[in-house]
Amino acid sequence: MIILKLKEESWWSRSCGGFDVLRQAIPLIISSGSISLMNFTDRMFLMWCNPDYMTASMQGLMLFLSAVSIPVAITFFVTTFVSQYAGSGNHNRIGAVVWQGVWIGFAIMPLLLFLEPYLIYFFVIFGHEPELIAMEKIYFDYLLWGAAATISGEAAAAFFRGRGKMQIEMYNNLFCVALNIFLDYCMIFGKCGFPAWGLAGAAIATMISQWARFIIYIAIIFWTDASEKHYNILGGMKPDFKLIGRILYYGVPSSSYSFMDMATFTLFIMIIGGLDETARNATTIAFTMNSMTFIPMVGIGIVVTSMVGNQLGANRPDLARRATNTAFVIACVYTGFFAIIFIAAPDLLLSMFAMFSEAEEFEKIRGLAVILLRFIALYIFFDSCAYIAGSTLRGAGDTIFVMRFVFIVSPLLPLLCYIGINYFELGLMWCWSVITAIVFVYFAIFTLRFISKKWESIRVIEKELQKEE
Repeated sequence: MIILKLKEESWWSRSCGGFDVLRQAIPLIISSGSISLMNFTDRMFLMWCNPDYMTASMQGLMLFLSAVSIPVAITFFVTTFVSQYAGSGNHNRIGAVVWQGVWIGFAIMPLLLFLEPYLIYFFVIFGHEPELIAMEKIYFDYLLWGAAATISGEAAAAFFRGRGKMQIEMYNNLFCVALNIFLDYCMIFGKCGFPAWGLAGAAIATMISQWARFIIYIAIIFWTDASEKHYNILGGMKPDFKLIGRILYYGVPSSSYSFMDMATFTLFIMIIGGLDETARNATTIAFTMNSMTFIPMVGIGIVVTSMVGNQLGANRPDLARRATNTAFVIACVYTGFFAIIFIAAPDLLLSMFAMFSEAEEFEKIRGLAVILLRFIALYIFFDSCAYIAGSTLRGAGDTIFVMRFVFIVSPLLPLLCYIGINYFELGLMWCWSVITAIVFVYFAIFTLRFISKKWESIRVIEKELQKEE
C-alpha cells in the first residue's frame, strides 16, 4: 500500500503533475510548433525571393498583431470563463460565453479597417524607407481582412481549451498550417496555376488559413453540442450584453498584458527597422529562431490557464498551484536544451536562411545573427517562466495586477531603446541588452505575485454559480 501511495503521489503521476500537464500540453506544443514552422517557412520563402520581403513581412505582421492584440486577448480570456464554468459544473453557460467572444471579434473588424491609414503611419514615424513602407503596407492590409477570423477564432478555440480538449486545436492548427505553407509556395512563387504574387501571396495565404481555422472550429462546436447536448450552443448565440460586459470587465485588464507586450515589442522592431539593413535582417532572423522555441511555451501557458481556471472553479487552489510548478520544471528542461543549441550550434539553424541566398550578402547578416542568438539563450528560460506565471494569473482572473504592472514596465523597452540610439548612439547591442533586462523584470514580478498566493481567492464566474467549498 505504501509503494502504491508513493507512486500515486510522484511528480509524474499525481493530479496536475507531469503527466497531466504534458498530456494536455503536447497537442498544443505540436500545434504551436507548427505555427512557428509556418512563420519560419513563410520568411524563408520570402528571403529566397528578396531579403526585404522577409523584413517587410515581419514588420507588417508585428503591426497587425499589435492592432488585434487587445481584442484577441479579450477573446482568449473566454478560456478562463469556460474552464471555471466547466470546473463548477455549469456547462450550459459555455455556449453563451463562447458566442459573446465571437461577436466581439466581428464587431472589431470594421473599426480596424477604418483605422488602417492611421496604423500604417507608424512605419513613417520610425523612418522606414518609402520602398519598405510600400511592402509593409501590402502585407498588413491583406492580414486585416482576416482580423475577424483571428479574433473570433480565439473565442471558438476557448470552447476546447477551457474543457481540456487540446487535441482539437492541434489537429485544426496542423491542417491550417499545412494549408498556409502550401498556399505560400503556390502564391509566392507562382506554382500550381497561381500567379507569382510574392509578398502579397504570403499575406493572402495567411488570411485564408485564418478563416479556415475559424470555420472549422465553429463546425466542430456544433457537432460536439449535437452529440453531448448540454453546452447550449444554439440558445447561447443571441447577444448577451450582461455577459459581454463581464468578459470585458475581466478581459480588458488581461488584454493590457498582451497589448503592451505586443505594442512595445512592435515599437522595438520598428526602431530596429530604422537602423541599417544588416541590423534589421539579423534581428528578423533571430526573432524567427526565438519563436521556434518560445511559441511552444505558449502551449504550456494555455494549459496552465485552463488547469488553473478549472481547479479554482472546483475550489482546489492547491492543484492550481501544483500545475504551475509542474510547468516551471518543464520550461526549465525545454528552454535549457534550446539555449545550448543557440550557443553551441547556431549555424545549424542559420544555414536554412542561407539556402538560395547570395553567400556574400548573407555572411554579413550571419555574424550579427549569431550574437543575437546568444542574447536569446541568456533570457529564454526567464521569458518562459514569466509567461507561465502570467498564465496562472490570467487563469485565476488576477488581471488588475497584471494591467498595472505592464503599463509601468512595458513602455521602458521602446523608450530606452529610442533614447540610447538617438541620444547616445548606442546601436543594436544596446537594444538587445534592454529587452533582456525587461524579461528579467517580468520574471521577477510575476513569480513573486505567484508566490504571494493572492490570486487563489479570485473567481470570474457569477457568484451564484461558484462551487461551494
